[in-house]
Amino acid sequence: MKGTRSSVAKLEWPEAMQKSSRRRWAIWTAGVLAHTVGTFHRAAMAPMADRVMADFGISAAVFGSLGAAYFYVYAAMQLPSGTLADTIGPRKTITGGLLLSTLGSVIMGVAPSFAIVYTGRLVVSLGVSIVWLSVVKLIMGWFRSRELATMTGLSISVANLGQLAAATPLALLVIWVGWRMSFVGVAALSLALAVVNWFTIQGSAAQAGPSMGVGLNQRRNARAGLARDSLGLSLVRRFGVVFGNGQFWVLSLVGLGTYGAYSTLLHHWGVLYLMQTQGVARDFAGNFLLVSTIGLMLGAPLLGFLSDRIFKKRRFPLILFTALSLISFLLLALWNGGRPPLETLYPLCFVMGLTTGTVFITFACVGDIAQPSVRGVATGLVNTGGFVGAAVGQVVFGHILDLGWEGEMAEGARVYPAAAFQHGLLLCCILAGLGLVAALLVKETHCRESYGAET
Repeated sequence: MKGTRSSVAKLEWPEAMQKSSRRRWAIWTAGVLAHTVGTFHRAAMAPMADRVMADFGISAAVFGSLGAAYFYVYAAMQLPSGTLADTIGPRKTITGGLLLSTLGSVIMGVAPSFAIVYTGRLVVSLGVSIVWLSVVKLIMGWFRSRELATMTGLSISVANLGQLAAATPLALLVIWVGWRMSFVGVAALSLALAVVNWFTIQGSAAQAGPSMGVGLNQRRNARAGLARDSLGLSLVRRFGVVFGNGQFWVLSLVGLGTYGAYSTLLHHWGVLYLMQTQGVARDFAGNFLLVSTIGLMLGAPLLGFLSDRIFKKRRFPLILFTALSLISFLLLALWNGGRPPLETLYPLCFVMGLTTGTVFITFACVGDIAQPSVRGVATGLVNTGGFVGAAVGQVVFGHILDLGWEGEMAEGARVYPAAAFQHGLLLCCILAGLGLVAALLVKETHCRESYGAET
């Protein structure tokens, strides 16, 4: 049975939502704090790059594979994690993910060899990879359609406190206690958050929020049976619905390009790039990552608000800010051979973070065009793109550095020439350009649910 935009527009927000305001904010807070663990690990390798490379005697390409392991696992787990969110529910999924990340952090902290560190990184990645889509599932269940981009952006902003901690604070912690004990401390925090989420998020998989639980009957009636039909979809049918909609693939490519470029540089190679091309200290280099993270933290909710409230569109802000992202990477790569004046790096890093926030508008697009029962799977497919871009980008960047290496060593670690880093930055430009091209192919939804006709 197909619905129309007019039928969706006439929906009355369930009274249960208004009665559960405090509960939804408590649940949202617990879920978002769980995701901070993932954003921390995403960027955690950057401040310790030379230390890890020296301790295990590895090349840039091998170190790149260590960082990329996170993104390969994360990308591979997006469809399964979406299925987990749709079936066993956010509570069990988030708690289980945090317990796995706790175990992985301990393994990394005590690892006697690179192989064990790599194993720990894989376990961490497996754990944190299944958290975010359950958080998105909670947002889609507890908040209105017109709030989706804003709440998704706000969630990313708060969750990126983890990435903020992985910049200058982690660089200082590595100096004080070493990279191993830093991971042990994160393990303790992850365990505490697992307990918090287990006791805060209550209910079954069908109760990810009033719109999917106590308020379901009202939404069924208002949508003339759309929700009733979608809840009957088999797992195979859910994948068929998602994979058969080309817009989900286009949205995934937006993330692959834009987020892939940002993550390749800022999550993995940024500190080493600054230390070896600008001659700055580790903690000072971390400041630039911190600035980019602040940009992302501001950009995610700001761009979501602009999409929801000001433009009341999805496509235009996607195009505008992916274009600005590309411009910022081109300036970094081409200005003075990839070594722009140090004072210009602060605004450049800030803009890179700010414009990367546009990727999270793609999750709001999913909320607009995906049936409730396939939103986990659809978000998983869309989210996969960014992590594929990051995984491939980090490894290729490392290979580019090794190809340009001239044999120089310092304290057991390789020192790369500026030209090698510039070639790596051009890779980021290519990825950012791909994000812009994909944004041009996104169809406008006008911030309204239209899945009755689309899926």
